[in-house]
Amino acid sequence: MHKHKSWVIAHIASLYYVDNLTQEMIAEQMQVSRSTISRALLDARKNGIVEIHINYPFQQVEKLETAICKKFGLQAARVLKASKEWTYGDVLEGLGILAAQYFQTIVRPNSLVVISSGNSVYHTVKALEEQRLDLDVIQVMGVPSSINPVIDGPELAQLLVQRLGGFATYVQAPFVVKNTEIYQKLMEEEPFEAIINRVKQANCALVGVGTVDPLSSSLSRTGFTVESLEELMRCGAVGEISGQTFDRFGQMVTAEKAQKAVSIELKYLKDIPCVIGIAGGLAKVEAIGGALAGKLLDVLVTDQDVAEAILDDK
Repeated sequence: MHKHKSWVIAHIASLYYVDNLTQEMIAEQMQVSRSTISRALLDARKNGIVEIHINYPFQQVEKLETAICKKFGLQAARVLKASKEWTYGDVLEGLGILAAQYFQTIVRPNSLVVISSGNSVYHTVKALEEQRLDLDVIQVMGVPSSINPVIDGPELAQLLVQRLGGFATYVQAPFVVKNTEIYQKLMEEEPFEAIINRVKQANCALVGVGTVDPLSSSLSRTGFTVESLEELMRCGAVGEISGQTFDRFGQMVTAEKAQKAVSIELKYLKDIPCVIGIAGGLAKVEAIGGALAGKLLDVLVTDQDVAEAILDDK
């Protein structure tokens, strides 16, 4: 392209993109037609005089996603690019957006969807674009003694239904039980067995992965005592999904002296065709590693720091 013509096009592009003048204003200023200005702006992009870069606030790290899928045999992974300026709340919001975007590419109308609870699942549900999918949603855990039922309680299932349509079911029992006999009776009650039978027909699941470390475990927010969490750690637990604890190999861990969670056991989770686990933060590296080792997840949505840590772990 002739240098003079390139300069003119660059000048027009500068007036439009930098000075925010309209095409009509530029045409009047340069005493040419509006169509001439429009063609110049097209030529500016075609010839590389103008390059447009969109800086999404939440970006993915595709190389890490590919590496995680290969190492752990996952169906898919989404890795949130790190930013030094972010708070943990920002990370949760980003994970929720990535998880919601993936979920809405695979969920189909009239699907049976299992969900747990917690911050990561809440941010995922909150980020969903409204659709009419008429889902059958099952929240597979009892009602916790939490100060925020939208994050930890049955209102989260209702929020999912508000976004995507359908109806919700949840376990009408307390989430945390101390007495072993009472726990066994609750797990054997007909309503809970009916939920287990429905879970066996589920198409996909949205779950959080948590640590059992009392310093950062969300279980302490939902009724578990420090003593129970410490006892579970002594028995080898590193993580939990819906309050069901597991070791670094993803095998279920129980502790006689610890409280129990009324929720579906991990063995039923493994039978669901697509379990999407959403979790981030270095405090959860061991828990996420255990869930992956035990094949408890089919899809992982996490942040860059966690992804690099689990890939470096030999």
